[in-house]
Amino acid sequence: MKKILQFSFIACIFILAANACKKKSTANTNTNTTNTQYIDVEIPYTKSKTITDAIPSLAFSMPIDLKDTFATKVDEYLTTYAPGVKKEDIVKITPMMMNTSIDNTNTQNLDFVDDSVKVYVDAYNGTNPRLVAYKYGILPGATSIDFTVVDTDVKDYFNNQFMQFSLKFNTKANQGMLANTTFITNIKFKITAKKP
Repeated sequence: MKKILQFSFIACIFILAANACKKKSTANTNTNTTNTQYIDVEIPYTKSKTITDAIPSLAFSMPIDLKDTFATKVDEYLTTYAPGVKKEDIVKITPMMMNTSIDNTNTQNLDFVDDSVKVYVDAYNGTNPRLVAYKYGILPGATSIDFTVVDTDVKDYFNNQFMQFSLKFNTKANQGMLANTTFITNIKFKITAKKP
């Protein structure tokens, strides 16, 4: 009788342990199912901009705000990089990478920039700029900048037909920029959207 009770007790422990394992397994499966409802798509942009006006070499520093507007082409890019995804399926858009360089046919470098550059996005002719990237400490003689990207959602701007970028910095005293300097900017955005 004592052996039967011991056996029953051990059998109960095994049954409880098996049920606990099943519950844990089911919870993990549900979590994975939730995550698979969304997809992440990387969309690259390249933009060239020529600044026709020179920045004069002055004995003092002055603030500069260079603005550029570009067509987001969101529908075209979704068709190319995320077939089946529509604008209304987008949950979040964040910048992943950004760099800019001076066209190498120009003798200009970035010595006219005093220490730091900040990049903001806004709607076309908007008044609510949002910081998306920055760079501190530009080396003497540099002709390119790899920005530190800010993890911020720009979906509201990106989903419009046009988007505006602002490059803000202070000039360095006694340094100027030549007229007709061309900048080439590469940007990569990550779109998180509901799976089609």
